[in-house]
Amino acid sequence: MPEHVSRWPEGHPLPALPRQRQTGPRSESVELTPEERNAFAELARQLGDRSV
Repeated sequence: MPEHVSRWPEGHPLPALPRQRQTGPRSESVELTPEERNAFAELARQLGDRSV
């Protein structure tokens, strides 16, 4: 291994990094108004109609 590459012992957390979560963040949801649902559906149609 080159000298400029250091190995941190396996199983030891890096001191500069915060401890990582074992699971992802909890899900959140928002209720859309009928107008928002329609606007989103129109946007999805427009994006789906684009030629690749």
